[in-house]
Amino acid sequence: MKVSKEGKIGFIVIAGIAFLFWGINYLKGRDFFTSQKLVFAIYDRVDGLSRSNPILVNGLKVGTINSLMLMPDHSGRILVAMHIENKMHIPRNSVAQIYSTDILGTKAVQLLLGDSKEEIQRGDTMVSSIQKNLTQEVSEQVAPIKEKTENLIASLDSVLGIMRSVFNEKTKANLRESFESISASLKSLANITGTMDTVIMREGRLRVLFKNLESITGNLSKNNEKITHIIDNFSSISDSLAKANVAATLENTRKTLEQTNKLFTGINQGKGTLGQLAANDSLYTNMNNTARDLDLLLKDFKANPKRYVSFSVFGGGGKSSSKQAKTK
Repeated sequence: MKVSKEGKIGFIVIAGIAFLFWGINYLKGRDFFTSQKLVFAIYDRVDGLSRSNPILVNGLKVGTINSLMLMPDHSGRILVAMHIENKMHIPRNSVAQIYSTDILGTKAVQLLLGDSKEEIQRGDTMVSSIQKNLTQEVSEQVAPIKEKTENLIASLDSVLGIMRSVFNEKTKANLRESFESISASLKSLANITGTMDTVIMREGRLRVLFKNLESITGNLSKNNEKITHIIDNFSSISDSLAKANVAATLENTRKTLEQTNKLFTGINQGKGTLGQLAANDSLYTNMNNTARDLDLLLKDFKANPKRYVSFSVFGGGGKSSSKQAKTK
């Protein structure tokens, strides 16, 4: 059978149109030679996702976005239709997540596979999520720092206000005078130290004093053993005192002092002979009169002994003398 030239041209045109149709759809992600199943996911926003964007599993392309459309319930949510190859076994609890494939923000859908034993079927709606982009992550990281910075700036502003109110002109003048006084004091201290250095270097007394101190410390160092011996002696003396019955001695002394105190108290109160003598003037007067009469008697006895004593050689004169004495 012979094909005419017009038939050949028609066949070529039809084949070209079919190939063009297939190529356009292939570029859109539709492959007529590969069996696919249509599944859905609902998002609050798509963030730049468009038709023919890839669907990936761990970086492997397993399908393409077929269409995007608003939900008819006027909620503003977006229904995304996805073509996934039938040979891919996707668990039912897998998640279809929109994420950025590069730093420029190109969007795609990656399937986060679950662990369910059941596979997703044609027409099912998958769980959806949106990965945070770089801007959102940076914003989340920077937001706390920004808040802290704003609080710090507010605190600094408050501190500056307080400092401004505290450091008024009067306070500044006082601080200036204080620093001048401190400077003058430091200069005076420097002069004093310079004078002390000069005195120590030039004056002989201080030099002699330092030499004497050095000599004393040298002697202490040389007589270290003697000093140790003296300290040991004091230690032995203290041990002897500790062993002695010092407490009993002190107790006896205390009792003696108490008795003496009682004795003097009784004397002061006029108790006993010594008390009467110390407190009673009449006893003192009588004793004084008695002593005076005795003194007069002794004086009279010395002046006139014959009045009281008579001597007789033969024994007769005694009676006459006694009679004379009695007569007198």
